[in-house]
Amino acid sequence: MRKAVKGKTPISNFRVLQRKRRPSRGFSLIELLIVLTLLVGLLTLVPAFFSKGISTAELKSSARLISSGLRAVRSQAVARNAESVFLLDVEQRQFFVGENGPVTELPEKLHLQLNTAKSEQRTDAVGGIRFFPDGSSTGGEIIASNQSDKLKVAVNWISGKVAIFDLDAE
Repeated sequence: MRKAVKGKTPISNFRVLQRKRRPSRGFSLIELLIVLTLLVGLLTLVPAFFSKGISTAELKSSARLISSGLRAVRSQAVARNAESVFLLDVEQRQFFVGENGPVTELPEKLHLQLNTAKSEQRTDAVGGIRFFPDGSSTGGEIIASNQSDKLKVAVNWISGKVAIFDLDAE
């Protein structure tokens, strides 16, 4: 004779099988190592993108600083009705507004090249652009560059006008 059992009887074998089929929760050590390796790779690339933006901003800022110095010397020549010289030292990365004017420092990472009249070349590293009382000049160009970009600050010898050109866009 069979006895009736009241209540629920656990079926232990079914639950054991059910637990074994269910995937484990969490990540394996290999999966964690792969993710960490990818994150380290990305973190090494991120500073390179940001440093280029900063260098480009410094380059543009330096080119504007040089052009404003050139314009100041031109204005000085016209206002005083006398010749005035913009001097640039490409090795020291500094320029002078006028012969005895204040020194303006440029960033150390900046590479400079000066193309000017032979009469205005003082040494291999120092040269100038002379402005006359009528606004004209001896003319010339200053090329400022970093690792990837080049900007040219050009001075028209007839009018003495200063303009900035992006050499990479040409």
